Amino acid sequence: PDIVAPGVDILAAYTRLSSMTGVDDDDRFVNYNIMSGTSMACPHVSGSVAYVKSFHSDWSPAAIKSALMTT
Repeated sequence: PDIVAPGVDILAAYTRLSSMTGVDDDDRFVNYNIMSGTSMACPHVSGSVAYVKSFHSDWSPAAIKSALMTT
């Protein structure tokens, strides 16, 4: 893979609009939940891209990708 990011067992902020289990009859709510998948990995990569971009605003997407892949 070009870039890898953590995506398993991430403690993430969680909406109070649905229960922690997703079951309709479950009325328990939490502020944080352990989650996994690309929905957890993508924010790590996009945050890294934004951080690099903040220092090198003139770099192309390819240059930023290269920097992330080689560091």
